[in-house]
Amino acid sequence: MLRSEWLLLLGSLLVAAALYSHYMAGHSALLIELLMVGIGTAIAIHASLSLQKSNSRESEGILVDFLSRYVRREFCAYIIPVAGFALILLWSIWKIAFIGETNLRMEDFIITLFGLSLVVYPSGKSKLGEVKDFVVLYLMLLAIVFVIIWRTYSLVTGESHYRITAYAEQYIITLPVTWLLEAFGFNVNAVLNLSGIGFSNIIEYEHDGVMQRVGIGVGCSGLYSAGLFFSAFLAFVIARYRRMDAYTSIGLFAGFVTTWFSNIIRMVITVMAGIVWGGRALIVVHSFIGILIFVGFLSVFWIIIVRWLDSKEQKPEENGASAADSIASEV
Repeated sequence: MLRSEWLLLLGSLLVAAALYSHYMAGHSALLIELLMVGIGTAIAIHASLSLQKSNSRESEGILVDFLSRYVRREFCAYIIPVAGFALILLWSIWKIAFIGETNLRMEDFIITLFGLSLVVYPSGKSKLGEVKDFVVLYLMLLAIVFVIIWRTYSLVTGESHYRITAYAEQYIITLPVTWLLEAFGFNVNAVLNLSGIGFSNIIEYEHDGVMQRVGIGVGCSGLYSAGLFFSAFLAFVIARYRRMDAYTSIGLFAGFVTTWFSNIIRMVITVMAGIVWGGRALIVVHSFIGILIFVGFLSVFWIIIVRWLDSKEQKPEENGASAADSIASEV
């Protein structure tokens, strides 16, 4: 039986994957995305209720514990929500007044959710302390990865941004997919387009004697999915274990490999569907099945890696018992 923490994580992954697919895949699978959000939310609520009934210790949360080192603990109930309101307000002013944009993009969605999570964060001691820590840390890391790092990368690379990203996509996704397809006996060709028009990476294949082309966008490259995994895993580790060590670093590296491999398998299956059954089958697999393959791989990985990390965790009561046994034997 899956533990409540894993069910909560599975629900979170389903919701995050649905939102990722909606913003990155051109809104082509709205029904599946809505189902994933609904199922993921139901699983997360069920897991949260189970956690409330468990014997886990109550906590005010890692943010309160951290801030209380510098300010009085009761002030945290005001500082954290004010920081959330200020974040949303300053982001809106910066985007509208300085950038001149009023459209809603994925980064706006992340910043808004992060700010709101800070607003509702200080709710006193609760058995869901780790849950709210995970949510806040996950959204904070998403903001760092997709807003700060990505915008900094775009500004630093300037006009070469398109070319650098195109080469990254080629070596991360396009070439591995074509190599695997060729190993399975399919005749495919990888094309790198640096004209700045259309997709930079294209895979060519034949169906019924007609040459077909499928573009590999940034959403398919695995760059964004790696950022999603990094944010989720690091937030989970900090909230659950409150540390980073050799074991969690190994887990993080293994997760990157799993994320990359699952994305490769997803694209291989997608292109194979196009080769065998045609363009409509490729669109169906890409829009409706591909994201489920990705979530399936990560869910299985997460169950395995959490069990492994838990086995490496030295619980305080176990340490205390060992010390007591040692003292008794010496006496």
